[in-house]
Amino acid sequence: MTLRRALLWLHLTVGLTIGLVVAFLAITGSIMTFQAQIIGWAERNSRIAAPSQQSCVEPSALLENAVDFEPGSPTGLMLYSDPHQPAEVAFGTDRVVLVDGCEGKVIGQGANGLRNFFQATRDLHRWIALNGVRHETLRAIKNAAVLGFFFMILSGIVIWLPRKFTWKHLRPAIFFRGNLKGRAREWNWHNVFGIWMSLPLALIVLSGIIMAYPWANALLYRAAGDPPPMERAGLEPKRPKPLSSDKFPTLDLAIRKAMMQDARWKSLSMRLPAAKDPNVTFTVDEGEGSRPQQRAQLVIARKDGEMVRWEPFSANPRGRQWRLYARFLHTGEMFGMVGRFIALSATLSALMLVWTGFSLSLRRFASWRKRRRAHMAIAPDKEAKTTVRV
Repeated sequence: MTLRRALLWLHLTVGLTIGLVVAFLAITGSIMTFQAQIIGWAERNSRIAAPSQQSCVEPSALLENAVDFEPGSPTGLMLYSDPHQPAEVAFGTDRVVLVDGCEGKVIGQGANGLRNFFQATRDLHRWIALNGVRHETLRAIKNAAVLGFFFMILSGIVIWLPRKFTWKHLRPAIFFRGNLKGRAREWNWHNVFGIWMSLPLALIVLSGIIMAYPWANALLYRAAGDPPPMERAGLEPKRPKPLSSDKFPTLDLAIRKAMMQDARWKSLSMRLPAAKDPNVTFTVDEGEGSRPQQRAQLVIARKDGEMVRWEPFSANPRGRQWRLYARFLHTGEMFGMVGRFIALSATLSALMLVWTGFSLSLRRFASWRKRRRAHMAIAPDKEAKTTVRV
């Protein structure tokens, strides 16, 4: 058996083993590709048609009005420099109240049904978690399947390589052929989807490995010349006492200082501090929230509004920068809408690779059984003829 044929059989075996898991990841990944755009479209009627030209209310009023509308403890506040875009007051990960960022009037609930759907899909994709319950064994299987898929991408490229690099040999493997049927058609599709999407799929899968395995994340940091970060404990931290509504005005000074920190900001995300936290943490974004280079972390003291820490992307160590690149590369967000379309095409191609791979395997198995039956039917005839001659 040649090395190429051995690699083919190994490619086939791994594909049959992990195919269904890869299809699951491709489906959940494709669903989340345009999450932000879908939610934005669902909330299009909540945009503020005629923003107020008068002086705006204090930011704490947004939180107070949201709590009156949606009882509970808010966990975050998102402000936008665009006056037509309503502010978002988050209650956990599944509820959002939209508020006029200037007048403070509650517009209504956001597309919370969609947010719940995408949150559940993300939990399934990342943790194999449903209703907040993680299944560590299934997660380990999922992570191993991601490793196996990376091997399949690399081995598939080697198997695809034609023996001669001529247009005559390359053309059937890189373009769809409309005159084929059955096994030949599926082999053609498997080659075309695989070779055109091999690079995007390899980047998506490799970044997924980095996010799934601590050892892969550590390798990334070491390659960047930085020490790996400390691993976080797996236990859920105790939830501190949330900030009471009568203390919301203590956040106004910090929020105003955060808005003045970067004149080019487009969105300002604040995580509400606990009752005893002395500081307020912000994420300042100069773009649409999809490029790490345009994000910065800001920490401001709640008492006097003094800046505690300002960390633009360039201030991060190289290892941290590469880790952020991996996160946004995985979803295609780093390249805007074009990147999202490529990511969607790659995930759909992964589904096609799984389908054509299983179909080709079943056809190969059926062909083997047919040959075996034919061989078994011929064997008794030969034995009978030999007996007659004797």
